[in-house]
Amino acid sequence: MTSAPPLPVPSSVPSPDGRLRRLLRSPGIVAGLILSALWVISGGVARIATADIIVTRLVSFLGVGWVQTQEWLLPGLWTPLSLLAASAVLTTVTWFIAARGARRGNAFLVLWLAAILAGTVLGLSFDLTRVLTFIPDFGMRGLTEAVVESAPITTYWGAVVGWIPALIVSRRMKRDDFVTPRTLVSVGAVLVSIVVLVVVSFFGYEARQADVIRQNAEEQGLSAEDGAYPDPGAEGDPVPDTAPGAAEPDLEPGWCTSDNAMLLLGGADAATGHRIQVIHLMNFTDEPCMIEGYPDIAFADQNGNELNVSVARGSSFMSEDPGPTLITVPAQGQAKTTISWDANSTNGELVARQLYAASLAGLPRGSWPVELDVVEDSEVTISAWQVDTTAGSTP
Repeated sequence: MTSAPPLPVPSSVPSPDGRLRRLLRSPGIVAGLILSALWVISGGVARIATADIIVTRLVSFLGVGWVQTQEWLLPGLWTPLSLLAASAVLTTVTWFIAARGARRGNAFLVLWLAAILAGTVLGLSFDLTRVLTFIPDFGMRGLTEAVVESAPITTYWGAVVGWIPALIVSRRMKRDDFVTPRTLVSVGAVLVSIVVLVVVSFFGYEARQADVIRQNAEEQGLSAEDGAYPDPGAEGDPVPDTAPGAAEPDLEPGWCTSDNAMLLLGGADAATGHRIQVIHLMNFTDEPCMIEGYPDIAFADQNGNELNVSVARGSSFMSEDPGPTLITVPAQGQAKTTISWDANSTNGELVARQLYAASLAGLPRGSWPVELDVVEDSEVTISAWQVDTTAGSTP
């Protein structure tokens, strides 16, 4: 008689699917997910509460306020991404602490403490992000702006609401359900979630700033076609008061100076693909004055920063350059110079919104607001001073 084959011996090692299911049912994970849901709800409540100052003050006693609101103000997909990243931090930190403490003490208290510490880590992550946002503007000096302002609020929030997941989980689960994961795995999960949150928060903050700039520009009637939206925080240098590297000219008596002449912004003109802007030098006295050479010009963009523009001397499609010649500007007469350039697309560009000029390099510059399609890294051509016969003066 043939004996029956031996029955398979059940393996004591759970399958990968079994380990995953057990992990997802871990009390720390469940408590972290409940805490994450409360975080999302708190943010929604904070967003709605901003419409009423009384409600805002009431919910602030629950630790609900601007920290939660800031995530809901992010544009587009940044809000759900930030909420998911914050939930990952809350869940992994709660899981890490609960898995190591619940077997040794009161499960309810351990889970509550885990929620509080998870809130602390979440707030510190937000504070770290805020410090990093200073670095693009201030370099490494931005690290000195480190202020711990989110962590106290999120810690308090964790203490106020943390008992809820602690109570739910401690009542429904047994002590044996708390499985201690491998340290490398749990620590890695916490660190990865923190890094993801900081990265998402950083770029979400940048997107929020760009959105605020766009909204402010649209309220002023500006569009991207007119150039990049004005950004008060944009990096850049102001336009120097005088031409860099140019010494103040030693002018003899009888030359056109600020004592007897002044610069005036003239008219602009355009042809197909070409532009010009005229600057006048008006002699406002009853005596003639002299001028020779080329004026000094510079541009500022919509943010008030110096616009990087190359300035060449000579003739162009729409203007003739007589060359540097000593001219006499009659009493009450004018000289003129012409700035010319090729037309440029201004869509989303840094563009000229202030024109700076001095009659000669080394003299103090004056300025006028302008709207020219001179853009970053473009080139303009300027002609030498010549007597403006159209103003009723003669050479």
